[in-house]
Amino acid sequence: MKRRELIKSIGLTAVATSILPDWIHGWSVQKLTPSLVFSEDQKEKLSLIAGTFIPEGAEKGANGVGVGKFLDVLFADCFTTADQNKIKELLLEVDLLAKQQFQQNFGQSTQPQREKVLQNLAANSTHKWAADTLRNETIRGYTTSEYVMVNYYHYVMAPGFYHGCVTV
Repeated sequence: MKRRELIKSIGLTAVATSILPDWIHGWSVQKLTPSLVFSEDQKEKLSLIAGTFIPEGAEKGANGVGVGKFLDVLFADCFTTADQNKIKELLLEVDLLAKQQFQQNFGQSTQPQREKVLQNLAANSTHKWAADTLRNETIRGYTTSEYVMVNYYHYVMAPGFYHGCVTV
């Protein structure tokens, strides 16, 4: 390697290592680009549905570990437009069915009322795929969250500790 190329690469590395930490610490959840697939109202309904499947209690529920945000990103990035439209139709139907059965919005309904609405939608053949997918992805998002992995599965990022027999 020529000396000039070496000095150039060392200089670029030095500049990058001095700038990179400031750039990384500037990241936050609020600065990340939100998905444009769902409206704010639909995102709120996703969180409400996730909270209905896994409610808060003595332990954190789906909303406590951020499953609503997970579902938003998952459906925006990993599902086709046709599948996203099926989820959107389900979100519209949730409010219509709640108003029809309980004369109030899905968000204003109690936990048992929301469960009843979701059970009725899961039994409906037109919304069965969307309801099942939403339930399955909520469970997957919850069980793979850091809170559940650490507290219930006792997950360790880098297992294989070495405990030597000699004190140093």
